[in-house]
Amino acid sequence: MTEHTGTPRVSVVVPVWNGERYLRESLDSILRQTFTSLEVIVVDDASTDGTEQIVRSFGDGVRYHRQSVKRGIYGNANDGIGLARGELIAIYHADDIYDPTIVEREVAFLDRYRECGAVFTSMIMMDPSGAETGRLEIPEEVRGNRPLSYGVVLNALLRYKNRFLMCPSSMVRASVYREIGGYRDTEFLNTSDLEMWLRISRTYAIGVLEQPLFRYRFGHGNSAQKYHSLRTDPERYFRIVDLYLEQDGCRFAAADALLAHDAHRAEDALMRAIKAYILERLDESRRILDEVRPASILRSPQVQRARLMLIYLALRLLLRLPRMPLVARAMSARWVERRRVGPRARPTLASA
Repeated sequence: MTEHTGTPRVSVVVPVWNGERYLRESLDSILRQTFTSLEVIVVDDASTDGTEQIVRSFGDGVRYHRQSVKRGIYGNANDGIGLARGELIAIYHADDIYDPTIVEREVAFLDRYRECGAVFTSMIMMDPSGAETGRLEIPEEVRGNRPLSYGVVLNALLRYKNRFLMCPSSMVRASVYREIGGYRDTEFLNTSDLEMWLRISRTYAIGVLEQPLFRYRFGHGNSAQKYHSLRTDPERYFRIVDLYLEQDGCRFAAADALLAHDAHRAEDALMRAIKAYILERLDESRRILDEVRPASILRSPQVQRARLMLIYLALRLLLRLPRMPLVARAMSARWVERRRVGPRARPTLASA
């Protein structure tokens, strides 16, 4: 149980919107933490279900703040940070389940490495029922439970995209948030966390604990799933990373990492072209496919080159023919419906 005497050392901010299905389970896991100098703040994004009643059933164990209008997940996070009293602030999710030691271990890391501004952990993937579907595989270069420089973080992002800075595990020093400002929620929406991690990393080292200290629920219509489901616009991940490359990131970026970045962008374009085909927007699918340069795929081992080239060539052929509903249904089953169930082993995730 948490202590509520004096000023808490850690504030856990939990943004939520219509979260009655999983909220109690998530809050129970946060309140069972072994670290006790803790406050829990739920920021309710004008929910219309039983969210408020669930939070209030915890009594003084949880602080409750209700928004008068919807602010979005990172608008809520910004408001929660403003309410937090702790010197360390964790942003956890209302549908995930937390290991009882996650706060204790993250605090210990930040106490040991005073140069670090933030810390994250690995995770277990689970389906809506709570059954495990896979575990995050942390890239080799960010392993070791150690401080990571901006160059290490940026190059790992370029090579693998974001499969190691998991927002639902973030703990950041309150002083860092005060220094660098809040999430750019109106600009980057549900991808605002990635921009924040890069902004922190430019000034402070960060850390990633290899232990999977929370269970990430996928497949029930969360914001990440809704964003990616039938998206035909470029993934906001690329806009954010390109922004930092333009500022000064190119000084830190390795040549192979930049090639990987181009290959990931080509892969994203292929997936967008497929989804435009599913949506019966053939002209848009052709336009998107024209963005793909096969050389970008072939120059990097960080993507499945043979598979992507087969997809590219198949799309080139398909888009010369009238749309085939049977093919579109097969595409949907493979790249849309399957994603609703959630990735299995070794998930490669953009910001969760």
